[in-house]
Amino acid sequence: MAQVTLQSRDDPINHALDAMDQGFLWLDPDLRVRQHNRAYRRLLDLEQADQFIGQPYSALLQYFLERGEFADMGVREDFVARRLRAMQASEPYRLERARPNGMLLRVAAVPLAAGGYVFTYLDITRESRALEEVQRTAKAAVVAMANFAEHRDTDTGVHVLRVARLVGQIARQLHANGHFPGTVDEAFIEQVRIASILHDVGKISAPDRILLKPGPLTDDERKTMMLHPTKGAQLLRQAHLMMGESTYLRMGADIAQTHHEWFDGSGYPAGLAGDAIPLAGRICAIADVFDALTSRRPYKAPWSTERAVAQIAQQRGTQFDPSVTDAFVTVIRNREAVSVVQWTDAMSVGDQHIDEQHMILMDTINQLATAESQNDRPVVAMIIDELVSYASFHFDYEEQLIADAGYPDLAKHQRIHQGFSKWIAEVRDDFIHRRRTQVGARILHFLRDWLRNHILDEDQAYRPYLGPQK
Repeated sequence: MAQVTLQSRDDPINHALDAMDQGFLWLDPDLRVRQHNRAYRRLLDLEQADQFIGQPYSALLQYFLERGEFADMGVREDFVARRLRAMQASEPYRLERARPNGMLLRVAAVPLAAGGYVFTYLDITRESRALEEVQRTAKAAVVAMANFAEHRDTDTGVHVLRVARLVGQIARQLHANGHFPGTVDEAFIEQVRIASILHDVGKISAPDRILLKPGPLTDDERKTMMLHPTKGAQLLRQAHLMMGESTYLRMGADIAQTHHEWFDGSGYPAGLAGDAIPLAGRICAIADVFDALTSRRPYKAPWSTERAVAQIAQQRGTQFDPSVTDAFVTVIRNREAVSVVQWTDAMSVGDQHIDEQHMILMDTINQLATAESQNDRPVVAMIIDELVSYASFHFDYEEQLIADAGYPDLAKHQRIHQGFSKWIAEVRDDFIHRRRTQVGARILHFLRDWLRNHILDEDQAYRPYLGPQK
């Protein structure tokens, strides 16, 4: 066993280390704590200069674990053992993790040739939040652009967010399946997820008389609608030229242009087939169709998930890429693995649209619970955004409905809605700024109980005012 030599705090090396802005931790060949500096103790809230010096690194890890330091990392019971095994194999690693106080640390661990490890810790909270704000501002602009084109064609305005989430999940499943290894990586997954939000921006050119028509389109009307992929791609390519290089706009243009192409070449606008259709367009094609089938439209009622999946599976190899179809089926099966709240007939308020909206909210909460169980932070983040947006849409729709019905407690209902909207927005901000991996069981249970109790209590109070089923 290597002998740990304790150095005086007056040693010049210690003075030099304490002058560093970065946290520093040195382990000897037996993985015992040999030294740490003032910045490390400040960043990790260690009170004493010699705390854990000479003790096994496992003791330091266990201390942090019991203190809740790794609470947002999906830590399993064998966390310490797994970390030590990796270090005994002299594996370097680099990660970013959020502390319970919201601080974001960049941690790098490097094995030493003579044995042992050196860790460095850097506080990147400010830089990370600034980048997050830029990314969310860009995403908000993309969503606003997409919703401006979409809002006449859908009840929700959340269609583009649901499509984007499903696109990202399909891309990640393709990566897990080992498909398209030269194309699908982490960068592609993030880029295609955001770029797909713009898939139907060309609908801004379609007149209301066609877009909102409740019945079948005439041949001329169908030809007009079939122009929207090319119109959308033109808009996005013009924006790309003005902005300069933008992966989102470039990929968004490809998706807008090709998400109505069929794998067998019988789609539009160009009749592309197979690999001639960009992979991003092939992925978005399935996500867009699935969400359209399972959503209410002026010309149709929503389909069940089972019916929509069966329809898409039937088109495997004709309308849709076989590999993408298989990944989609796996995603849908996996994302419904957890159910924390269920619809019952007693929850009906006597209005078909409100009932459907309540079912969508329940399904969204269940999918959030599934994403939590899978430690899928990007999906959790997107679902929270969907909840914020969809709750806002639902509350506006419901309040207008009961106002028109003459419900006397409208003001109370509005206050309840406002309280929930403020709370869920705070949950989202906390999740983002503290770089959490999960929202936590307490919040999931609150969402479940609030929605269930709200529907069975406050919402039932206005039912007598609505009249016959709509």
